[in-house]
Amino acid sequence: MNLRPHHALCIQKFTGHGYDRAFTDHMTKLCETLRNQPETPVRIISGCDELCAFCPNRENGSCSTLEKVDSMDIAVRSAAGLSPGGTLPWRELAGLARTNIFETDQFEKICSDCQWFALCRSTPLN
Repeated sequence: MNLRPHHALCIQKFTGHGYDRAFTDHMTKLCETLRNQPETPVRIISGCDELCAFCPNRENGSCSTLEKVDSMDIAVRSAAGLSPGGTLPWRELAGLARTNIFETDQFEKICSDCQWFALCRSTPLN
């Protein structure tokens, strides 16, 4: 599975809310897959990934909020010690995000400009 780095955060805080029904249904399935198969290999990529397939911000194969999400991706890669193109099991990626971001002040620094931040801040990790 290909994921942008900041989606390792989104997936762990997902509560069934999303941009629209198609996005939410897709995100729910993706989260269930990773929860049920934690050894799923995840490749860290730049640009649109598996999760972006149904995102309304995806236009012609690219993200209309690219500058914002790229800065989030860079911050997550740096905080969690991830390399672009690197592959690791979902379980390990989720653990790195928990230890290096959610359990530190990095979560607020990385995500505070996101429209979903208030919801995520009040949501326990999945």
